[in-house]
Amino acid sequence: MVATLFQPRGSAAVNGWGEGRIGVGRWRGLGSGAGGVAAEEVLLVRGARGWEVQCHGGAAAAAAILDDLVHLGAECRPAGAWDADESPTVAAEAIALLADVDAPRPARILCRQLAGQLDGEFRGIATLVSRGDDAAARLRADRLRRAARVGLRLTEPWRVVVTGPVNVGKSSLVNALAGHARSLVSPQPGTTRDVIETRLVLGGWSVVLVDTAGLREAADPASGATERAGIVRALAATEAADLVVRVVESGESPSKPDGLVVWSKADLQPQQPVPVGVLATSSRTGVGLESLVAAVIARLVPEVEEPGLLDGAVPFLPRHLDVLDQVLGGEPVEIGRWLQ
Repeated sequence: MVATLFQPRGSAAVNGWGEGRIGVGRWRGLGSGAGGVAAEEVLLVRGARGWEVQCHGGAAAAAAILDDLVHLGAECRPAGAWDADESPTVAAEAIALLADVDAPRPARILCRQLAGQLDGEFRGIATLVSRGDDAAARLRADRLRRAARVGLRLTEPWRVVVTGPVNVGKSSLVNALAGHARSLVSPQPGTTRDVIETRLVLGGWSVVLVDTAGLREAADPASGATERAGIVRALAATEAADLVVRVVESGESPSKPDGLVVWSKADLQPQQPVPVGVLATSSRTGVGLESLVAAVIARLVPEVEEPGLLDGAVPFLPRHLDVLDQVLGGEPVEIGRWLQ
């Protein structure tokens, strides 16, 4: 099947490739999907259990290649299904979750567990317990529990709600961070009437930026029924946020001091002294945006500041913490099958 669709550079026949062989060539797409992928340059790897095809980025090329394979009789199955008939392992669970990760930092964490970091840490803790060194074992277990706060939500993006008064520049700030005009921007106050979500990667982590309706007093005559409904949704989104970014114009103070306080339109008052704890930004010039991203990540994932915490073993399922308790209790757990 692969030999039918892949034309390698050189004369070596694909069917004669040994395990680990890597080759570059052209994918001779059948055109059975939308647009096909005729003459697509791909990388082909002969693995232990089959073939791996690496194509250009984006969903369309990968979907078309899958469509070609299915057209010739292949069965499309999720990654986790390949190990469905075997006892589950950390590696199998990591592979299954990787399909749902869309940011580099979570992907690296999962790849380290796929390579055996978590299995190795469990093994080390079990050894300490068997030797009677409970203090050292619990020290290493505490490190795993701290890392697990991040590990347990690797596939769930952090929610950052941008809130503040009407016409303060919230939508412009969201657009500047997203790199495109996700939210409608207008000089007219109250343009944003609903909760608008934008999923993107900030500092290597998956984040959902939530743009909300500008806040007014309930008795404000300029606030109509639709806008008031948007404000209710904005307040509800704020309650469910991992982090609130409160935007006010330069020189002003927010109605609530929680979250990150951001001065907008800093380019209009470049000489304005910025108080400690406040970030001055300009969506027009880009001033302060990098500092804002860094501050957001520092609030969302403070674990990145602890040296090595997320660079090694990281539990990423609740059952891993259950197994950790079993290991600390001296219960026998088969190495390499920690999820049983």
